[in-house]
Amino acid sequence: MNIIELFKAALFGVVEGITEWLPISSTGHMLLLNQFVPLDVSADFWDMFLVVIQLGAIIAVLVLFFHRLNPFSGTKTVSSAPQHLDALGKDHRRLPAAAVIGIPLDNWMEENLGSPYVIAVTLIVYGIAVIVYRGHARER
Repeated sequence: MNIIELFKAALFGVVEGITEWLPISSTGHMLLLNQFVPLDVSADFWDMFLVVIQLGAIIAVLVLFFHRLNPFSGTKTVSSAPQHLDALGKDHRRLPAAAVIGIPLDNWMEENLGSPYVIAVTLIVYGIAVIVYRGHARER
């Protein structure tokens, strides 16, 4: 891998780091960035790269927010632990539902919804929806 590819990989890391902290799709932005600044790697390496770079961002979130996310943290009170466990339970009930839909449709979604145009339009529509929702929430 030459120096240009290393700079490109660093750019992907910056984009991943910024978009992981914002309420926007980091994967969508990574896929779009790859259309404009493609990494010179195999398809298998690209798939692994996406997982590894996002895993790094997820681990950073877990480390930075460990006490907030951990229901058994010493910073929690006994009375707040059930609320945190309930939130974790809700996530565990949602995961199988997402898997039942997502796993069988994975290839179809990748083929039909993975184009840069679909990703860009989705990001724009979602961004507008978030702005409108937050505007209405502030009015209340």
